[in-house]
Amino acid sequence: MGGAESMMDQAESLRRKIMEKFGKEPMKEEETVKSGLVKIYAVVSGKGGVGKTNISVNLSIAMAKKGKNVLLLDADIGMTNADIIMGLHYEYDLFDYLEGRAKLKDIIYEGPMGIKAISGGSGLLELETLSEENQEKLIEELIDLGGFDVMIIDNGAGISKETLSFMTFAHEVILVTTPEPTALTDAYRVLKTLSHYGLKSSVKLIVNKISSKEAGDEAYEKLFATCSNFLHIELENCGYIFDDIRLEKAIMNQEPVLISYPQALSSRNIEQIAGIILEETVFTKNISTLKQLGNRFRKIFGT
Repeated sequence: MGGAESMMDQAESLRRKIMEKFGKEPMKEEETVKSGLVKIYAVVSGKGGVGKTNISVNLSIAMAKKGKNVLLLDADIGMTNADIIMGLHYEYDLFDYLEGRAKLKDIIYEGPMGIKAISGGSGLLELETLSEENQEKLIEELIDLGGFDVMIIDNGAGISKETLSFMTFAHEVILVTTPEPTALTDAYRVLKTLSHYGLKSSVKLIVNKISSKEAGDEAYEKLFATCSNFLHIELENCGYIFDDIRLEKAIMNQEPVLISYPQALSSRNIEQIAGIILEETVFTKNISTLKQLGNRFRKIFGT
């Protein structure tokens, strides 16, 4: 119980910070799309082993194939492995940048289809304790970097202070689960936490590793029913990804399935999901200019 209480205390502290700086509705800006805008997605899961990182990487590639300039932040602290799936080697990460051992351009790596990737590493633990000067430096350099219109944050599994911070920072949360009862239970815990602290009013759902469409429908309907009956969250069904041996082969080859097997069933599923997420009226609902992205960062991670 002590660990759970500590986690909830952290979430409550985060919520108070957000409420103080934003008021009751911190994340509701709706703007017209124009050049220089960035959409931020946080990809999360209730437990490990549901394919969250694989989906983060392949979803980034699918969006790049549809013309988006994508920045992938590998924010799974202590378990960063998006680089393995992409066949990359992170020589430097965000911690090296914050410690002055590397410039921002040195921690940005080019992945498949031109996506850019940053390893958060343990540097993510330092974000809330950064001096105002260093926060400004990071924000300004990200703004100067520019050139991207989608940021995908691959969060750690479960609920922690860091995952809550990034879910709040993001415009949209994408929750990944499988049809397994334990995965659905843990996914519900994520939804319950977001609802309890009023951090999000809607969440996008991807059901991974399904054996049939009926299995995907059943998983979605179970979570949708609980959200409708007990939570103040709208659950949006973004689609399902079939259990696919070629996806597993791609992981063994250290290459995303969209690159290794672009015609695989799982690849086609991910392409369809990317299309749903990027549908214009949905994509433009919440979006930020680069300057607003900096302001957003300050409000969540600033002191």
